[in-house]
Amino acid sequence: MDKRQFLEAVTEQIRFEKARKMISDELENHIEDQKEAFMSEGISETESYQKAIEDMGDPVEVGISLDRIHRPKMEWKMILLVLGLSILGLFFQYVMFKDMGSESYPYNINSQCVYIMIGLAVMMFFCFFDYTRIGFWGKTGAAVLLLLLLYSYFGGLAVYGQRGYLRVGGLSVSLHQLIYLYIPFYGGILYSYKNQGRKGFTKSMVWSVLPVVLVLKLPDLSTAGSLMLIMLIQVCFITRKGWFGEWKKKLAFVVSAVIGLPVFLILYFVFFGAEYQKARLFSVFNTAGDQSYQINMARNLISGSKWIGEGRLNAKGFLPAAASDYIVTYVMSYYGILAVIVLLAVLGLFIFKTFKISIHQKNQLGTVIGVGCSLVFMIQIILYVMVNLTIFPSTAVFLPLFTYGGTGTIVSFALIGILLSIYRYQNVLPVHMVRKQKVKLGL
Repeated sequence: MDKRQFLEAVTEQIRFEKARKMISDELENHIEDQKEAFMSEGISETESYQKAIEDMGDPVEVGISLDRIHRPKMEWKMILLVLGLSILGLFFQYVMFKDMGSESYPYNINSQCVYIMIGLAVMMFFCFFDYTRIGFWGKTGAAVLLLLLLYSYFGGLAVYGQRGYLRVGGLSVSLHQLIYLYIPFYGGILYSYKNQGRKGFTKSMVWSVLPVVLVLKLPDLSTAGSLMLIMLIQVCFITRKGWFGEWKKKLAFVVSAVIGLPVFLILYFVFFGAEYQKARLFSVFNTAGDQSYQINMARNLISGSKWIGEGRLNAKGFLPAAASDYIVTYVMSYYGILAVIVLLAVLGLFIFKTFKISIHQKNQLGTVIGVGCSLVFMIQIILYVMVNLTIFPSTAVFLPLFTYGGTGTIVSFALIGILLSIYRYQNVLPVHMVRKQKVKLGL
């Protein structure tokens, strides 16, 4: 049996087509290495080839063994965790809507059930989706989201006086949440600039600034800041790995940008923000203003909370939009401080699982996309908790899998689906992305 026949016999046992070439290349390299080793011992080339192939073993058995290793896998623990968190979030929303005397709570809960079902379908779609396509279409996908932001600014839908919404059928789509899909596309953009040195680094920074500028124009300080922070961390991550060549000066620049980001955002709103936005920004310290109403109510609830069970203050009638903005505060008031600790521990486990999936990848594209998706969840959860504990100004925040709302729910499930896809193909795809862009798109 020659090398070609051996490799064909092995790859015939591999059921997942995309893994066949990678396995064939690895085996061929191993055969070549063994051949060279035998030739160094004075054995002829022909005999060395034959001995190297014989040392590999029976091709059918080798193929069956490799098929077990290199087949797509499901992260069932992550899926069960997501389902559990979704059910828990739905329960909290039901209790809150009902406790606060909302006459529309049956409609709200039914709507959220629909959002979750759609979200689960989206999650499974992306789970079975080849995530390397996100890398392939990185610039195109990012450009589409930027165009949607531009459209919303000039002719989109305004909800409660705030721009950043699109009308799709009879539903409103929040770009404040949809824009987080920019992050996985940005991971693909970063990958496309790998090994381009200073030029690639500069282009990467340009693509990170564009969505932030547009989101600030909505205006949405928290989302703009979150996006910028996530993308800067992604750039730090790949810069440290040497994607842009010599990394120390570039990394120092990005780290400086991360440190200076809060100062920049505060100064931006001090000089360019509307008066109500400035008041909201400083509402944490100035509790006498109109913009401090929610913070004051939240602090009253927190101060009355017990370790277990309901405190001296009930959340009923106190917190507007509690099902979206103040779930943690409500849980603390209604169920006690210990319940919040348990909730945060479970959310921490969820974040840990997302980063574990991302970091433990052989494929570099999968790593950078996964880290970005994980950072979206981590920063959203941290910011949400800070708002609920009244140590951050009240703003449009979202608690993944818990907050009421269609766009945020579906986007969260989409990002989880991408992470599941990365896990699914972790032993299938090679170190580098298998797809190559045929068309260069400029930036």
